[in-house]
Amino acid sequence: MHLDPDIADFIQGEVMIILGTCSRGKLPDIGRGVGCRVLAPGNTVEVLVSAWQWPETVANLRDTGEVAVTFVRVADYRAYQIKGRATLRDCTPQHYSLCNRYIAAATAALVDQGVPTAMTEMWLMPRDLVVAHFGIRSLSIKTPGADAGTLVGERR
Repeated sequence: MHLDPDIADFIQGEVMIILGTCSRGKLPDIGRGVGCRVLAPGNTVEVLVSAWQWPETVANLRDTGEVAVTFVRVADYRAYQIKGRATLRDCTPQHYSLCNRYIAAATAALVDQGVPTAMTEMWLMPRDLVVAHFGIRSLSIKTPGADAGTLVGERR
C-alpha cells in the first residue's frame, strides 16, 4: 500500500504519534513517537521512539515487530492509524534532526491548545532514539465520526 501525498504530509506533520505494540504473550503496550518520515515511494514509514522512555514498546518491537501507529492532530482530532511489521534500526544524524524539528513543532501545536510546555517535555523525549521501520499493511481513518474505523480505500 502506498500513502496518498496528503496523508503522508499529515503523518509527518504536527501530530501526536502513539505506537501500540504487544508482547509475545499478547500483552498490550503503548509508547509515543517523536518523529515520522515516509520513505519514497510512500509504502514505508519510519517512526522515532525513545528506548529510554518506552523500553517495553521497543522490546515488543524487537520481539514481535507488530505495530499499530496512530497519528492525531490535536487541533481537530483528525487521525489515521497505520499497521505493519517493524524492524528496529539505529538512528542517523538525519533522524536526530527530524526528532528535534518534530519536538519543536509538536510542542508549539500543544501549547496552542493550552498544554504547558513542562508537560510536553515529559511526553516528547529525544533520549536513546531508535527507528521503527515498517511497511504499510493497512491504513484506517480514526477521526471521530461516521468514517472512524474505515480502511482507506474501502467504501461504506
